[in-house]
Amino acid sequence: MTVLGTYLGISTGAPEEKVLRLLIELGAQFAGAQEGSLLVVDEQRSELVFAMTIGSASSEQTLIGKRVPLGEGLVGLAAHTQEVQIGAPKFDVPGAAERQGAEGKAPKAVLAAPMLIGDRLIGVITAVSFDPEKRFGSGDAKLYGRIATVAGVVVDQHRRLGAIETLQRHATLPTAVSEEERLDFEIVASIQRLVQLKPGAKPRILQLLAQIESLVAG
Repeated sequence: MTVLGTYLGISTGAPEEKVLRLLIELGAQFAGAQEGSLLVVDEQRSELVFAMTIGSASSEQTLIGKRVPLGEGLVGLAAHTQEVQIGAPKFDVPGAAERQGAEGKAPKAVLAAPMLIGDRLIGVITAVSFDPEKRFGSGDAKLYGRIATVAGVVVDQHRRLGAIETLQRHATLPTAVSEEERLDFEIVASIQRLVQLKPGAKPRILQLLAQIESLVAG
């Protein structure tokens, strides 16, 4: 089981995995970074875990599975504050002082943007430069904030679609990672049970849901 599979339920080669990798690649390209990574939250241990790295095969082998405590360094600070952080690497990249990038240089600049579903942190996306003259700016921060938002939507949609498919198979729903998600799952399950109990009543069920939506919106 990969890190993405363990914490986000996204398997290797899945469309969501490819989209997340593409987002990291595009972000690194437009920000002028030599490497980019995605870290996911391990809530039980209050740590971030490297799940994906692009730009250097050796860095990917070195970093995948490595952990960063929440609140430590720029990456941990981005997770703690839920805001994009920019600066020089300290604890942000494990072994940063010793590790060499694709160009044989140690990391010189790091950008970290939190991935959120609503107000819940699910991970951090980073950009790393080995150029001594490189400095990430406000434009890079804004770009990565948007990329992290899209990445959060990708993960959220994956979980919601997965829950619906599970219900259709009459299997056990995945464990909700938040109270909001638990309620979402229960609402979907309730609607599914109504349809299964009386398939011919779908038009009536749809009408009732529309009335509920109107009441809530009002």
